[in-house]
Amino acid sequence: MQKRDKVFDRVMLVIGILLLGLFWAQFPAAPALSDQNFATYTSDSSEISHTSKWTYLKPDKALSPREVVRIQLKALQQNDRSDSGVITVFNFSSPTNRMHLGPLDHFRMMVRDPAYRPILNFKSYTPGQMVVSGKNAYQLILIETPSGQQEAYMFILTKQIKGTYKDCWMTEGVARMEQARQTSQI
Repeated sequence: MQKRDKVFDRVMLVIGILLLGLFWAQFPAAPALSDQNFATYTSDSSEISHTSKWTYLKPDKALSPREVVRIQLKALQQNDRSDSGVITVFNFSSPTNRMHLGPLDHFRMMVRDPAYRPILNFKSYTPGQMVVSGKNAYQLILIETPSGQQEAYMFILTKQIKGTYKDCWMTEGVARMEQARQTSQI
């Protein structure tokens, strides 16, 4: 019986090693350069430059609130099948915001909600005045959808005070601003 167990163990070990080798050959350690969409971003205020695939772009202390919003908007405008733009926005979500958003897959469904659907792959945007008050920043963005509709969104950012992203500007929320409806009295 022990001999059979040893043979079985060795057979399983060989199968495991073969499967590991197969998976290693099938899945490269890093994506091929041809499969990546790179975004190059150079800061207006300093000599800082970022070149990254959207999904690899993360908060950085050197980024101003205006740059954080701009990165997220460009990522959403160029969102692809793999949702690299949506993942970038999730990467820039503050830890507090992530507690409310839940896991990435839930967030990916949320941005497809009718209220936020227009912000995916929009045609163009016009940024409003950035208002910075202490560790908070607000910016109204007017986007134009491919069909020509205009939608307004308020980006709310906070500068993180502790943790991995200390001193980084991160998104606390994005609120859709409803247009005032015309009413008439009878």
